Amino acid sequence: MKSFALLILSAVSLSVVAQTPGQITPDQMRHAMLQQAQVMSVMFDLRSSKMSFDDTVNAIKSGAEKRGWKVGAVEDMQAKMREAGAKDAKRMKLINLCPAGANEKVSKAGGGKTPALPCRATVFDGQDGKLYVMRMNLTNLSKTLQGDLAKAMAEVGAEEEALYKALFN
Repeated sequence: MKSFALLILSAVSLSVVAQTPGQITPDQMRHAMLQQAQVMSVMFDLRSSKMSFDDTVNAIKSGAEKRGWKVGAVEDMQAKMREAGAKDAKRMKLINLCPAGANEKVSKAGGGKTPALPCRATVFDGQDGKLYVMRMNLTNLSKTLQGDLAKAMAEVGAEEEALYKALFN
């Protein structure tokens, strides 16, 4: 519930800043940005990798395959950004992967009213020179839900946690 309250607080704060007539003060902007960063830290899991770029991508794919996950395409987002005109795009690959049956489990628990899970991980070079892996944190998001949907989301989140823990801890 704490994460849900944080999400609501952040949304309200950003809404207030967006609706503030006249000039937004630097303090208001810093406050809104801090709250947005807090929401992002709840919604996303960001880990640094000590492996090389390609080894990280391959470890995620092979780890998922060993667990029986569905692994789809790996998209070269750096190439796509360069095609779109970004001259200084850093390495970034998007790996489409999902625990087998995860979307069906969540959809059933949500009575068919839940969107498909964001089953992907992004491997990218950070501005600080480190290599990172980012994904949605379904375990934290499950804490903002109730009933069967919360349970199903937590189960999928635990499966994801197990994969990434084995790779990065």
